[in-house]
Amino acid sequence: MKIGIYLPHWNTAMDGGPPTWADIVEVARTAEAVGLDSVWVLDHYYLRFDHGNPWALWDPWSVLAGLAASTTRIEMGPLVSCTAYRNPALLAKAAAAVDEISSGRLILGLGGGYFDAEFRALGIPVERRVDRFAEAVSVIHQLLHRGSVSHEGEHYQIDDFAMGLPPTRESGLPILIGATKPRMMRLAARYADLWNGWLPFSIDPIGDLRVMRRALDDACVEEGRDPRTLGRTVTVAAALLGRTATYGPHEMSPIGRETAEIAEALHTLRAEGVDHVQLCLAPPTPEGVESFAPVLEDLGRTR
Repeated sequence: MKIGIYLPHWNTAMDGGPPTWADIVEVARTAEAVGLDSVWVLDHYYLRFDHGNPWALWDPWSVLAGLAASTTRIEMGPLVSCTAYRNPALLAKAAAAVDEISSGRLILGLGGGYFDAEFRALGIPVERRVDRFAEAVSVIHQLLHRGSVSHEGEHYQIDDFAMGLPPTRESGLPILIGATKPRMMRLAARYADLWNGWLPFSIDPIGDLRVMRRALDDACVEEGRDPRTLGRTVTVAAALLGRTATYGPHEMSPIGRETAEIAEALHTLRAEGVDHVQLCLAPPTPEGVESFAPVLEDLGRTR
């Protein structure tokens, strides 16, 4: 089972003010050094909770391009990239470029978006998000697998667009789709290499995972796919060094606050068939990442 962390690329993620590029790279390189498998970024431009000040966030694709050039081994990706914010053909091109810069280390996480205020701030219709996503992911999938696409849809019109450059790896750029509801799960079963379940606020992540896993298996069967061919990833929270895992003003439910407790929870997730865990780690700093190293040792991992 692979293990990764979110990187702190928003203004409230670290003590002492918004993170600099040097801060973000240091966390990523520390994650690589301790033996973590992946680093992830949010895809948001405008987050505001309970009438507070808006978050300031780094552009995720700029961050990913920089990380691709600043690291050597670790995988990376958006968790997840909202297809409504970009033309799907251009998003596919950006992803292919980052995959090339990283020598084939990108996982393309995709989702339909959820934060209404962000949609309104960007002038994007809130309605029919899943319909828009279904069109977008179809375009992206065709471009990544065939190299070109023409599409005349309700939301997107694309005329004979070609990727141009060959893919970085023969196996293709893996697509991850974040999905918790039935229709999105069917789209994951149709198009994705990996599925992601978002559970950092769950007070019973194992129970919730089992429910979602059954629904995902059913979606695969409906799409004529062997459920075993769809990789399973889960996002959960973990807190170390006496810190609290939060998302804005909202406190997450960590799977553990001590090394042994976190390791035990990760053992359980692995036994439940999870292939990759993405952690909302508190604190998301070099010190926090270093304090996670003993968890990897408990799991039988070495640097």
